[in-house]
Amino acid sequence: MKISLCSMDNAKKRKISISFSSAVLSILISPLSHAFCIKVNSISSLSRQAIAAGYTASAWQSGTTAALSTPFSGLPSIINITNNMSFQPPGSLLASAVGQFLISGSIQHFSPNQILFRCSVNDANGLYEMYARNGSYPSAGQYATDEVDGAYYDIAANTAVRITNLKSGEYYSRYWKGRKLTADSWYADNEYIYIPASAFSDILYEIFKVSSTRQYQNSSSYFKDDFMPNRAMIAFKGPGLESDLLQVGQDSWFYQWGAREWPATWGTNGLVTFVRGASCQIEHVPPLVILPAATVRSLSLGEKKPSVFSVSVRCESGAKSDTRPSSSSNANIAMGFLVNQYESIAHANRLGLMTSGGGLTWLLDARYGQPGKASGVGIRIYDDKGEALNLLPDIRTTGTGNARGWYAYKSLTSLVSSGDGVDIYNGEFTASLEALPRQQITPGKVNAQLQVIISFQ
Repeated sequence: MKISLCSMDNAKKRKISISFSSAVLSILISPLSHAFCIKVNSISSLSRQAIAAGYTASAWQSGTTAALSTPFSGLPSIINITNNMSFQPPGSLLASAVGQFLISGSIQHFSPNQILFRCSVNDANGLYEMYARNGSYPSAGQYATDEVDGAYYDIAANTAVRITNLKSGEYYSRYWKGRKLTADSWYADNEYIYIPASAFSDILYEIFKVSSTRQYQNSSSYFKDDFMPNRAMIAFKGPGLESDLLQVGQDSWFYQWGAREWPATWGTNGLVTFVRGASCQIEHVPPLVILPAATVRSLSLGEKKPSVFSVSVRCESGAKSDTRPSSSSNANIAMGFLVNQYESIAHANRLGLMTSGGGLTWLLDARYGQPGKASGVGIRIYDDKGEALNLLPDIRTTGTGNARGWYAYKSLTSLVSSGDGVDIYNGEFTASLEALPRQQITPGKVNAQLQVIISFQ
């Protein structure tokens, strides 16, 4: 502040003139208008009210250094690619997976009520989830394909990836987009807004077959993705953070402000291998297999309640039936029965119903033992020779053989027709309701799910 004084002798008065420099004026008004956000790494940043409301906090790392090897839900480890257009016409979906913000977007898992950012209540109209795909690498992320809406060319030739924000419904692009956060997604007290992990979005990650090879890094017959980790990015935009510099429409090729404050990124780096060769697909599987009713007494005495079903498989002539891992010279194909409900797998593990190789020996109801559901019973799957099959607990681990639940497809099926470069195989299987070993049977319903899988190894 600058103050100047001068005398007014004639009027015998003193006049005081006061002038303020712009710098001083700025300092004086800034405490009244300044709003800010911080990254929350400790519960000490939470008010008593927020803690009493059930919110928590702990140190967390940016997704940019973290989500390099965290599998998505449903992401296969092998992506099959064939040049046969009748098997994989352009636009075919090769794989899809959900990237869950809480468990796969960063090196640590978040709880839904974990506070990640704290902002002033004055910031309410300026808080956004910003999202983009990494456009800084020519071979993955820079160029959109017109063959699949919203998809960009990927690392492997003839593939494209589409990423969807599951809260906004919009596709990711190389240009930043924003989803405004609202009061229903945060907790607030009289002073602060607290942004919990539950405020952020999951993604749908889809890999498609495309005919164009305009942009790619590798076209070999066996290629493990080991290139660019950050393909889908989420940033939090709020006053006071470096990421507040992000603007809707900015090109992620040039603008990636505040990367250390990003709560999540997703990519397939180190997670998938692209295998090219003569391929197979499941042609037919029954949508429902009904098992006969049974009594507690009959099952306790060892009686089985079987139901027969068939599966047909369509293969390119020359497809290789083998459970060994694929290589640059061999695209080996195996099939199996996948237990696709996490709760079913957890029950089987708890009861010790697994092989030393990690395969499951029984299929259980996802609500096993709950009211109205039977306990002490499960379902076994047999091939046409009467041999019990092991079941797959996931599709992340391939090339692990029968002990894990993989079987050479020709060992479970028989050739029924051949022509025009295509072979059709059929397999007969039996689902059998039986008593579990060393478990007491209680009456109730049994409803379980399996998925038939055929894949390169």
